[in-house]
Amino acid sequence: MNSSLLELIFLSEKRKDLLLFLKEGPKTIEEIKNYLDASSVAVLPQLKKLREASLVFKTEDVYILSPLGIAVAGKMQVMVSLLNVFGNCYEYWANHAIECIPTPLRNKIGDLENCTFSEPPDRTRLFDPHREFVENLATSKRIKGIASIFHPLYPSLFLTFAKKGVDISIIVTRPVYERIKEEYRTEFREFIHFRNACFYVCDEKIELSHAVTDRFLSLSLPFSDGTFDHKQDVMCFYPIALQWGEDLFAYYRDRSEKINEI
Repeated sequence: MNSSLLELIFLSEKRKDLLLFLKEGPKTIEEIKNYLDASSVAVLPQLKKLREASLVFKTEDVYILSPLGIAVAGKMQVMVSLLNVFGNCYEYWANHAIECIPTPLRNKIGDLENCTFSEPPDRTRLFDPHREFVENLATSKRIKGIASIFHPLYPSLFLTFAKKGVDISIIVTRPVYERIKEEYRTEFREFIHFRNACFYVCDEKIELSHAVTDRFLSLSLPFSDGTFDHKQDVMCFYPIALQWGEDLFAYYRDRSEKINEI
């Protein structure tokens, strides 16, 4: 897209929304007005500009995308989703190492466009697991997680879920695995003997931590300088984000060794 076309599409919220709405199929002026919650006076000038740019045609009493409009609108949603992700708490994304997300998942980061952020813990619980994280885990029936850091509460927490019959799969880095074996050997041996529990070790460099369940996705990214952010996590509850989390887990699982015995 050249700069004039980019300006035509993205410098007007109405034109952008119009193209995405028409991507669903032909629409009457009344359907367009209702969708945009706008009057004819507000809508018709925008339609005129899109028609002049050969992005939209009018056939009888409906507006449709031209072949050029179809091509443009087909790529717009990816960019819109991406801008929505980074526009939602831009400071967070600017200050964190998104480059540690594997490229295939980073290319689909727009799937997290409806994300929220966990509340920073108070100073008396600064290094405890986040309240939202634990509360959502407690009501999940399936848990998959990646841990690049060690937390002393996690071995007993995940063993408790395994005992309750929750399907739980965990991927950790080699240093985390060695510490679990050394300091929590009894809990670890019990965990891996549950049929509903799987444990993997990955020798590739992992800097993020994440959990995805049937209810939510939690993603912890380090700051840009590599230090771990223990105050704030990305939280998502929409199906498309949960699938993104499943894909992230699968990416590292395929590069990991499953541990069946110590």
